[in-house]
Amino acid sequence: MTLYIVLALFNGILIAVARLLNGRLATHSGAFYSSWINHIGGFLFLSILLLFSQGFYAPLNSIPWYLYFGGVIGGLYVGLNSFVTPKLGATLATLLVIAGQLIVSVVVDIFLGNIRLNLNWPSLQLVIGCLMLVAGFYLMSVVKDEKRSN
Repeated sequence: MTLYIVLALFNGILIAVARLLNGRLATHSGAFYSSWINHIGGFLFLSILLLFSQGFYAPLNSIPWYLYFGGVIGGLYVGLNSFVTPKLGATLATLLVIAGQLIVSVVVDIFLGNIRLNLNWPSLQLVIGCLMLVAGFYLMSVVKDEKRSN
């Protein structure tokens, strides 16, 4: 379990560094060109990793068609991050992405039955926590806009 926690934290570090690099590249070449470069680099890296670890065999015809949309969403995610990070800053962009992930994760877990919302204190805390998170990040962005305009 400790290994997975360390790897998840390391993944967060990698995402923050990638966001900063892609945001910087986007200021020179545009958000979607930056995203394209990111995905070309990722494709080459993963192709080499896959080749040396297990080869390229994959039963592509046995995978449901809608599961391929993860790549489309990933490309849009990187493109949007490249676009918003130079405007919002790394901290606010990261916090807003995390807030979005948390909210959708809670909704999905409720839908799948992993979280049961009842009229009790833990359920109320979950809902209040999500609302406070969104309100806090919104207020943080408003304060940042006010400072920028002064």
